[in-house]
Amino acid sequence: MAYASDRPVLVADIGGTHARFAVSRPGADKPDEVSVLMTALHASLEAALTSFLEAARPGPLAGAALCAAGPVAGDGGGRQIVMTNCPWTVNAATVTQVTGVEAPVLVNDFTAVAVSLPYLGRDDLLQIGGGAPRAGAPKAVLGPGTGLGVSGLIGCADGSYTPLSGEGGHVSLAPGNAREIAVLFHLMQTYGTVSAERILCGPGLEELYAALGALDGSAEIGAPTAADIARKATDGSSALARETIEVFTGQLGSVAGDLALTLGAQGGVYLAGGILPRWGGLLDHALLRRRFEAKGRFKDYLARIPIYVITTRDIALIGLTALARQT
Repeated sequence: MAYASDRPVLVADIGGTHARFAVSRPGADKPDEVSVLMTALHASLEAALTSFLEAARPGPLAGAALCAAGPVAGDGGGRQIVMTNCPWTVNAATVTQVTGVEAPVLVNDFTAVAVSLPYLGRDDLLQIGGGAPRAGAPKAVLGPGTGLGVSGLIGCADGSYTPLSGEGGHVSLAPGNAREIAVLFHLMQTYGTVSAERILCGPGLEELYAALGALDGSAEIGAPTAADIARKATDGSSALARETIEVFTGQLGSVAGDLALTLGAQGGVYLAGGILPRWGGLLDHALLRRRFEAKGRFKDYLARIPIYVITTRDIALIGLTALARQT
């Protein structure tokens, strides 16, 4: 059934640390205001969603779309996302019970980000190298936040796109030099299998800092947060923090290049997530591009693909608004 065009839709982006709730009014591509709740302060999705609706009072809803950091399982009213980095379970039955929407949309958080890409303008993006995107070609999206999200868009014959839903952040980490090999071996002693997400996210940045420090027997003490590491690297107070950022950036470029090759992403590679937009000049563009293109015989192929950092906030809510209004 088609959603009523004269009523708002509910959208929600449930992350490992924060849950973002909003209402998108009729005719709007994105919500005007976003309420950010800490997941740790609410026992469940039902509690957080009820709290938001009691405050927002949106009236009858035309639809609802939610995304969360984890794979979607089940069908119909039994669809759910058991989150990777949060104790909540996001399920369709709960959303229907609280909102009255019969068929809420549930997708992975980076699927929602992927859906938003056609709605972005020049002011929403910072291009890092490469040429112009090829019209109709696949687009890749990934980004470090509480975890490492990965998705993409595949062009269809009618000019539309189909989003991908996967767990590409959990592919095996591939080191690109001797230092990174040493880090991998060090982490394997603890975790056995080491995924890209193990270091390419906020908690992973902290893990990487500790691993590099352990390899060198660093005199630096404490367990700084990801934000502290970025600050120390920026003000020059810690050589270890600076190297942590460099290794992180190099590995991110390498993973992005792998994803571009896998999807044939000549429509561009888009970097999202909560970390990179806050880094500003700390992100080494030249290093990112160098590692992105360092794929042997396919260097020239990758050199033409643009990388974009998505700078606009609450990007997933734009994609969710579109999904909530689908017929």
